[in-house]
Amino acid sequence: MNNGHFAGKLQKAVNGAIEKAKGKEGQFYKIMNSHGFYDVDDENNGLTDWQRAQVPEYNQHRISDLCNAIAEMFNEVLNNDTDGIVCPTIDTIIGKLDINATKSAAEMNVVSGALGSLTGGASESARQSMGQLTAILMGGFSFDPDILPPISFNFPGIPIDLSIGFPFGSFPADWTFLYDYEPIKSPNYYEADDGSIAIGAGIKLNMGPASARILKLIFSVPDTDENGLPAGDAIGGISVSDYKRMVELVDKQYTDLTELDKLFTLNEIQMRLAYFRYIQLTLWGAITNSDNWAYLHWGCVAHNSCPSPVKTAICSFIRTNGFAVDPKVCPEAGFISYCVNTGMAYKTGRSKPTALFLMPGMTYLDDKNNKQTATGYGWSTENNGVPLDNHNANLHFALVADILSHLTYDTQPNKELLRKQRVAEANLIYGFLGMPTMKFGDVTVPPDLGANAMRDRGFGELMKATIKVHQNKNSTIPLSDENFKIIVQKTAKGELSDVTLGTIKYILSKAGLPGVSISSIYRDGEAQARVMFDERQANNGGIATSRKKAGREVNDIYTQRSKEVNGGKCLAIKDTAIQTRVKKEMEDKINEYQSQNVAISNHGYDPKQIQAVDIAPNGTQWAFKYTDAQLRKLHIACVDAYNNHYLKQYMCPEKFGGPKVKDPAFHIEVWQGNDHPHPEGFGSGSVMPSVDCAITNENLKNKSTWDLVYVHDQTMA
Repeated sequence: MNNGHFAGKLQKAVNGAIEKAKGKEGQFYKIMNSHGFYDVDDENNGLTDWQRAQVPEYNQHRISDLCNAIAEMFNEVLNNDTDGIVCPTIDTIIGKLDINATKSAAEMNVVSGALGSLTGGASESARQSMGQLTAILMGGFSFDPDILPPISFNFPGIPIDLSIGFPFGSFPADWTFLYDYEPIKSPNYYEADDGSIAIGAGIKLNMGPASARILKLIFSVPDTDENGLPAGDAIGGISVSDYKRMVELVDKQYTDLTELDKLFTLNEIQMRLAYFRYIQLTLWGAITNSDNWAYLHWGCVAHNSCPSPVKTAICSFIRTNGFAVDPKVCPEAGFISYCVNTGMAYKTGRSKPTALFLMPGMTYLDDKNNKQTATGYGWSTENNGVPLDNHNANLHFALVADILSHLTYDTQPNKELLRKQRVAEANLIYGFLGMPTMKFGDVTVPPDLGANAMRDRGFGELMKATIKVHQNKNSTIPLSDENFKIIVQKTAKGELSDVTLGTIKYILSKAGLPGVSISSIYRDGEAQARVMFDERQANNGGIATSRKKAGREVNDIYTQRSKEVNGGKCLAIKDTAIQTRVKKEMEDKINEYQSQNVAISNHGYDPKQIQAVDIAPNGTQWAFKYTDAQLRKLHIACVDAYNNHYLKQYMCPEKFGGPKVKDPAFHIEVWQGNDHPHPEGFGSGSVMPSVDCAITNENLKNKSTWDLVYVHDQTMA
């Protein structure tokens, strides 16, 4: 049988991919190149022959050797005869898919046709029965769990569901922690505080005009998408009929429920997964959306470098306190936001201006970008930001835990549960920092958590300070270096001017993309010869880029030498020694022309007049995980910059079209100087907090009352 995997196609494909990954010409080595890693004996690494000669031969190709080792590791994981993913696990599953696919084809083409000829038309039930019989005869079962629609799966404490696609670079918090502290977890419909209908862990049915859509996502109803592909969760979701009735109840009050409605029940798996999806949509979605004002307060915890315990503690606090930071209502939320943002600034080493409360030992960057250490307490917004400093990051995380551990809720009906939740949140952070944790109701507090230790951390000075927080409204984030990542590969010689940087950021903002990878800026004779030579080699001796007279003469050198070694035919040159001589001859010709102020390439312009930049499509796509559609957005934004006369010229790969084509990169030539227009307002400034916030709770300000909160807990325990 040749259908699907029975012919061994999957394993052949894996083996083929592994082989293509190996060696200096393999995909793994190309990926290494895009990050600036090359073998010593690779002529693209910029080393001189003398430098290469200093390295022993066995160390000349360590990067490609590493690529081979990685490829062999993948091969072991995938193709191990006993435990490999492909053999036998996927082998079995795909075998079942093959049976099911063949059964379907047989059902549609043979069985139904036979039934039609015998009975004058097959009934649907007869056709399904015959289909089942066909599958059984082939050794398969059409409803085998291995070939059902994607089903949710969970690891302890880490809710993951195949029906939820987490955005790249943003791992969520531990929603199980939040679920455990929900005050109501009902498998049946119950009356919400406003009389409406709720179910599960605090999920109201009425969520506005889009309720039907949101409920479908939360309860993951098994369905098919617009392409006819399986969607939803066949195990953790509710049935289509229950969902339809749920939608009918959206605008109802609890008193409108029928006795039959009150019998509807979620099981434990459905309750948990519905809650996880609900929080993912309503809480995590709000703080990861950079267009939402909540992102300015809490978005830093979405960064993958944010420690998971800190991330979970903050999300748990937000769940009960709300996103808004109002100095008149809950200034403590403002201080928690400030501390976690400053801690994450130190965690990531932000170099843009950062408003921070300076405590002794804290480091920051002065106006000359030099690292300084604060010797006293004070408030500063004048420095350039903060360096990478885990000590100060952890100090601020500890201050977050100190605040959380001292919040009480005596006027609220569920005060004990909220207090226990704050203590548990603080313990998450304390435990992560290697500090002792506290036990709710225990008046004996570990020394590291007591008043004296808090004083030494600067807690008292912080509580007496006035900090600044963001407004609860959307803010346009300027295009600073912190908001865009422009990778300049090691092979790109020269530096990007401020004008060029601003223009690239303008292009990125138009495209709605976070960054690009630059493969070339200015090319001297050696670099230009290498590019032209590599282009000819990649085209088996052919010419891909049209050039002016001087460039054609350089290409003629390659053509002549290629024909000499390939029997009169212009083909790729295989001998490495000859390759080196031809590149040197091409380089000499280029230098000869450039000494006469004749540029072979646009990358040879005077950078004070025009700066040419190549944005590498493959390197950019790999570094930022862009789709082809996103690369097309980049192309459209480049066309926009060209049409606005910010660019002298724009060329791009042929598949994108545009003003000019047939360049392997997105090639932009940026006008320099003041004789041409430039995008304004890009690359300067940052969103700074602007609202003053001060602690009004005297118990937080005064050291003498800090430990009394634990006596307070003892009265509730």
